[in-house]
Amino acid sequence: MQKTYNIVGMHCISCSTGIAKIVKRLKGVSNVQVELSQSKIHVDLDETLVTDQAVVDAVSRLGYKAQPER
Repeated sequence: MQKTYNIVGMHCISCSTGIAKIVKRLKGVSNVQVELSQSKIHVDLDETLVTDQAVVDAVSRLGYKAQPER
């Protein structure tokens, strides 16, 4: 399943690269696409292995705020 998250504070390529890298490390995440101009990430994940909170927590460890898009 693909889920979209709004990211607060992501403003450059370095930011987006770091976010994609840390989210891809989560067990159950198969792909991360970053939409820098829209401040969003699209995450392909297995909901039985990774939760929204796990994605939010991973992003927050880098100093950004993530919120699942509804």
